[in-house]
Amino acid sequence: MASVFKRKRDRNNRLASWYYAFKDENGDRRMAKGCPDKAATEAMARKAESEAYLRRKGVIDRKADEYAAHAARPLGEHVDAWQKHMIDQGDTEKHAALTADRFRRLVAVMAGIAPAEVDGKTMKRKGLAEAREKIGRAMAKARLADVNTEVVQAALAIFLASGRSASTANHYRASARAFGRWAKRSGRLREYPLDGLSLYNEKEDRRHDRRTLSLEELTLLIAVAEGGKDFQAMTGPARALCYRLAASTGLRFSEIASIRPASFDWKAPSVTIPAAYTKNGDPATLPIPTDLAADLAAFVATVTPGSPVFPLPGGKGAEMLRADLAAAEIPYKDASGLVFDFHALRCQTATLADAAGVSPRVVQKMMRHSTLELTGRYTRPRAVDIEAAADKLPSLRPSGDRPEPMAMTGTDAVVTPQSGSALAARSVPDQSTSVQYGPNGKPMAALGSLPEVVATGRGGLKQAGTGGMTGLGLEPRTNGLKVRCSTD
Repeated sequence: MASVFKRKRDRNNRLASWYYAFKDENGDRRMAKGCPDKAATEAMARKAESEAYLRRKGVIDRKADEYAAHAARPLGEHVDAWQKHMIDQGDTEKHAALTADRFRRLVAVMAGIAPAEVDGKTMKRKGLAEAREKIGRAMAKARLADVNTEVVQAALAIFLASGRSASTANHYRASARAFGRWAKRSGRLREYPLDGLSLYNEKEDRRHDRRTLSLEELTLLIAVAEGGKDFQAMTGPARALCYRLAASTGLRFSEIASIRPASFDWKAPSVTIPAAYTKNGDPATLPIPTDLAADLAAFVATVTPGSPVFPLPGGKGAEMLRADLAAAEIPYKDASGLVFDFHALRCQTATLADAAGVSPRVVQKMMRHSTLELTGRYTRPRAVDIEAAADKLPSLRPSGDRPEPMAMTGTDAVVTPQSGSALAARSVPDQSTSVQYGPNGKPMAALGSLPEVVATGRGGLKQAGTGGMTGLGLEPRTNGLKVRCSTD
């Protein structure tokens, strides 16, 4: 039986709450707080005891209670648990935070906040703080039931309408789907909530198609950067070495920013990037060309141990590169709309390796790609390189005697088989015999001499001086046949 009581210190306080104790479905004694009204607390105790009995008998589904409890919690608590789960299963903290923050921003847009108010890429410190507050309020009000296909799809459409690319919308979509799958697997939802969530076509909405530079342009860019002015903490020589390293190894901007003097191995020249900074979460050790290693070793010797070798400007890699492109008089965007930004240096790596004749599989390993198809997207030869490659292909022109053009006069021009032609070989296999062969290789009527062959108006052939059709051409002899099928 359930019991109702007041704590010892509250027994003389009429406004203090009553408590009740009961046995749950597992037979364990539990205590819960009631209210200042004893009768109401007794009713709460009876209800709790009755529900525990029905659960023991299987009348009430325990999972239903769990789903109800999860549904009542703020969505923010679930997202925090999801982010922790991603880290626990081996994701980097950076990737887990990026994925969870995308979903948080999506939920804010679902709550009616404009994307520009929560997308912090270009925000200052004050704007970021305000965005976090807005997102926090939205997450506190939202519940699991708010995450459904219709609402999420509408929020993604708002992102697109605000000027974000299809690729960006698909990143937000991926984060929502990942959260939905986790919520289902962890017992927070009965069913996966985002079936039918549409994927946007990124090929029809390309915002940042990249190009590569010629070897001459790339060399000029590096030379101009080396003699250029400082860009924040990045000196000209540092930028030149940074561009050379990026184009020689395919390292990304954030990966280069993580490099410390201890990252290099000068015995077998290479650089190692910790797993926390790589995109796939695996540590990466990449070889360095000998000439670049010699220049890097001299430069790294001047860097304080433990400090970044390349103090790259946070979020301004494209701005830094564009300044050097302008100084070298190389357009950032060409006439076809293709751009050369910092990530294009990674495309340059694959393209240079491909042009050097490196095996596609080796290029794939060098770029740390999961598939050859992805590597192919990074290999971007210029149009002039493709034209030059076409000129290097071997000639396919047939060797030996070639047939002379037929002289056509009206519809009955005479055709004389030329020496070495297919027609001559099939018409006259042996001049010593009186048997003539047609184009189909079958013997024709025996004749005393080689007949003259003429062309008819429809492309057929007939024996000169006769009115009958021979067996030459596609259509067989059809004397007396009134209706026939055409091969046209």
